[in-house]
Amino acid sequence: MLQYYRLLGVCRIPQLGKDRLELPIMRPEGEQEELVVVACRNYFYPIPVKAADRGRLTPGEIQAQLLMAMVDAAGAPPAPRVGLLSSLPRDAWARARDILCEDETNRHNMELISRALCIVCLDEAGGDRADADADTNAFLRAMHGAGTKHHSANRWFDKTVQLIISSDGTVGMCYEHSAAEGVAVVRLAERALARAAVAARPAPPLALLPAPQAMKWILTTDVERMIEQAGREIDRNISDLDVKVYTYKGYGREYMKSCRTSPDVYIQLAMQYAYFKMYGHLVSTYESASLRRFLEGRVDNIRSAHLPALAWAKAMCADETPPLSEADDSQKKVSFNLYGEQKKLELFDEAAKKQTAIMEANILGRGIDNHLLGLRETARAQGPLPELFTDPTYKLMNEFKLSTSQVATTADGTFMGYGAVVPDGYGVCYNPKKDSIIFCISSFVSSSVTNTEAYRQSLEEALDSMKLMFQHRQT
Repeated sequence: MLQYYRLLGVCRIPQLGKDRLELPIMRPEGEQEELVVVACRNYFYPIPVKAADRGRLTPGEIQAQLLMAMVDAAGAPPAPRVGLLSSLPRDAWARARDILCEDETNRHNMELISRALCIVCLDEAGGDRADADADTNAFLRAMHGAGTKHHSANRWFDKTVQLIISSDGTVGMCYEHSAAEGVAVVRLAERALARAAVAARPAPPLALLPAPQAMKWILTTDVERMIEQAGREIDRNISDLDVKVYTYKGYGREYMKSCRTSPDVYIQLAMQYAYFKMYGHLVSTYESASLRRFLEGRVDNIRSAHLPALAWAKAMCADETPPLSEADDSQKKVSFNLYGEQKKLELFDEAAKKQTAIMEANILGRGIDNHLLGLRETARAQGPLPELFTDPTYKLMNEFKLSTSQVATTADGTFMGYGAVVPDGYGVCYNPKKDSIIFCISSFVSSSVTNTEAYRQSLEEALDSMKLMFQHRQT
């Protein structure tokens, strides 16, 4: 359960070389004060939701505070785009933050942001790409705010939880990954959505509280220059990001279960098959394996690129049916094709068995990656690294050109995604629904190797081919 206590009130603080997580300070119940920071038109407003002297604010009081912040921001001059600094490379942001904190006003602002439960980003409409569908556009707005011309400065990317609400009805969340895994964050969001669905409309407050005041920033010339640099860099990174939210509608988890296969195993093998179809080989693959059954457990790595998966992918891609002469009768054609399909099914079963064994070993704490990481860091602290950790093979096995994760949601129309972790790789987050599968596929435009749309198409073809394969399974 530890990850649930690392969602609200948590902030990642940039430091040179290595960041740190700032966790909530637990005070006696009567002294607990809670606030959120509302970002609106690039201004940041601290708004209390619980006061030490009076307890929690009512929904109507919080609503009034939000409305007053929106009215104030709408009538104010353009705000300094300080939020962009949190998108800089970490060492550059650490240096900018140190300069900012030399001023007491800025330092107080940072403290309020750090201990706030979350950031609530109130966006205006706009920022959608003409060449993207509605789901992809919603995802991009949540991920990065669509650039400096739109909402990217109306963010604070260090906060673990940013709730994003746009005036056109688009709702999303951006979360900083170092504090917790996606499953815990999704549970938080779904619980909030479920509560909101049955909650009464906020009643007007009996008396208005003082209006929230926007944070004032004291900016030096150096910091202003860093803000401009941050704007250029985030716009460049956004233009380099190639993302597609794709819903496969051929079938979903119920059909995969009917094939006597775990949906997760099925989809992992489909992604290996799709990659092999495009490139003719497999690559180091990461799939997160939850270790939450262990104290302070996070994840280990299910390595889905293994020899049985390769053998099956080769069989699926091979042209196993040679040309038949006109003299061949139809019975011979059926027998030959059926034999080929049965062989593919046998290889699939072997690959699924291997994938299941790797998955079970990982969630029981018997994976290899965390153990190797612990050994490597222990060795690093004591002296030169052993040859194992400097060997090119070790580097290759940790270069995850396919970074994947299943993040299932129960609410309709919800999904999660992320970027690729290497310049010439793919990030694929998937969400198996009853009769469909939602994929968030990402890569980089600057790579001459990857192409998000090509991988999406290959994945669709792989899933279609797998259904045809299972139609030949003999009872």
